[in-house]
Amino acid sequence: MSSLASRMRQWATEQWAALREARSSIVATAYGVSLLVHLAILGMLTVAGILMGREVARSIEASIVDTALPDLERLDATELLETDLEATLDPILSKTAPRFSPRIVEDIAEPDPELQLDPLSVAPSMLLPSATTLSTRVQLRGDGAEHVDGVEGAVDRLALEILRQLDKGRVLVVWMFDASGSLHAERERLAEHIGKVYENVLARPEGSLAHEGGLLTMVVAFGSGRKAMIDEPTDDTAAIISAIQAVPLDETGEETTFQTVLDVARRWGSFKKEKQPFRTMAILVTDEVGDDEEKLEPAIAAATKADMPVFVLGNSALFGRSEGYTDYTDPKTGQFYRRLPVRQGPESVALEQIRLPFWYQGPQHTELDAGFGPHALSRLAATTGGIYFVTRMGSSRPTFDPSGMREYRPDWVSAGQYRAAASRSPLRSAVLAAAQITQQNLPGQPSLVFPTAGTPQFKEAMERNQTIAARVMYTVEEALGPIQSASSYRDRETSRRWQAHYDLMRARLLAVKIRCYEYDWACAQMKVNPRPFTNEKSNAWRLEPDTEIHYSPSAQRAGEEARELLERVMTEHRGTPWAVLAQRELRDPFGFKWVETYVPPPPPPSDNAGAARKKNQPNANTPPAPVPKL
Repeated sequence: MSSLASRMRQWATEQWAALREARSSIVATAYGVSLLVHLAILGMLTVAGILMGREVARSIEASIVDTALPDLERLDATELLETDLEATLDPILSKTAPRFSPRIVEDIAEPDPELQLDPLSVAPSMLLPSATTLSTRVQLRGDGAEHVDGVEGAVDRLALEILRQLDKGRVLVVWMFDASGSLHAERERLAEHIGKVYENVLARPEGSLAHEGGLLTMVVAFGSGRKAMIDEPTDDTAAIISAIQAVPLDETGEETTFQTVLDVARRWGSFKKEKQPFRTMAILVTDEVGDDEEKLEPAIAAATKADMPVFVLGNSALFGRSEGYTDYTDPKTGQFYRRLPVRQGPESVALEQIRLPFWYQGPQHTELDAGFGPHALSRLAATTGGIYFVTRMGSSRPTFDPSGMREYRPDWVSAGQYRAAASRSPLRSAVLAAAQITQQNLPGQPSLVFPTAGTPQFKEAMERNQTIAARVMYTVEEALGPIQSASSYRDRETSRRWQAHYDLMRARLLAVKIRCYEYDWACAQMKVNPRPFTNEKSNAWRLEPDTEIHYSPSAQRAGEEARELLERVMTEHRGTPWAVLAQRELRDPFGFKWVETYVPPPPPPSDNAGAARKKNQPNANTPPAPVPKL
């Protein structure tokens, strides 16, 4: 019996061991299968992710961007500030209303007739001045902008670019000169200096391409038309200088800048002489944007096809403005003209700044240097691999350190790309909308000095100036709507330029809004309760800035927000046009207070003054001399 029990226990032990071994095998197999299944799933997910990424990339590349600006919800600002004076005047758009650059021409027009080749009487050989020292500063081609010391400094830099081109092969340099009268004196200076540059280039060791006819030059003048100043490209330095000096004066006031680049690219972009190919580089000398901006994209396409970099010697653009002014002396008559209009901006495709007057006496900052060239010319240079040389800065307006302005570079893209990018950004759309609303002939700031309170003259002056304040207020309310609606997108914007635009615009609009309401409130108080003078010599009332905002608690909170934003712009964008404008707005408090004052009466007219005015009046039969067109 015990033997049987012993055998049964042994059998049970063996069976249990076999069962455990089988179970271990099954578990191992299950883990293995599970592992294989999971690895397979991960592999499929990886492959699917890669394929999906490629598909997304393809869909992004092929997607059509809706360039329409999104509808922005208007902000009801009555909760912030309210007034009993209705502002019902409609905005009146002026000629300076902003617009995008002209429509891009998709198809390049047929080539124009060949440039006129007028025989040139070559002046006798000239003794060239001693060579200048070339700048050795490194410049990234295609970066778009470089500040230099006048046209002479730009030409010295161009010598370095010519040498770089010569290292790659034979070079044809095509100089394109704006023939308008405003550049007459500059062309004379440039003709004298260019000989030094060519002497520098020819000073290379004997045997270089420059000594073997490998450096040729052509000179082209342009205004309403175009004219080649030399029969054919030449290496005669004296002939080049004479050609520059012989550029005829164009009095039409029209600059076909981009058509000229287009013609040069087609005519000399693939130049060969004696079957030897030349690399062409174009140099454009001008002080205005040009009147044929619709030819910008075709000019870029032609220059790019010819592998022809375009270098530009031009002005600094005006910050957020299209039209600037320049003094001019007529080279024929010697007559001096002050502040003739010239188109020198803006630095971007569209106007990106509001246009509102500053209150109180002081600079209006209507002409600030943008630190970059006008958009169309800057894009032409950057896209073709050239450089825009800022050779002229405003002599009587604030300028800015180029190194500090580099991160605020405008978007040098086509008008279509610019609009598409703006349409995808509610913040940028709001900035452009607000800028457009303010581009109109506003009446300026209302008067701050009034006659004795309670008199008919006082009431008349009060009503007239309250209407002016209401007119400004209406425009500010319109512009502030889209800006306030886009506030949630401020911190999502990564561009320093657009951040500065938005913060400054919002701060200035709030500040002007508060000033308009405070002005109206102060006028209403004086109309209801006319105040007597406490000083017997006083004869007028003057509104002065006051730190206290009287209109309402919400206006006080808005004033605090405006101050914080202005201080933020001054701190975060120091050394830029935005900081200058913020500092000017913050110079005076937003409130008003009445101060009695004395205004001397105007002097009585004298007979001598009348005789002098009559003497200086031109003869009625003599027509006034026409103002030159630059």
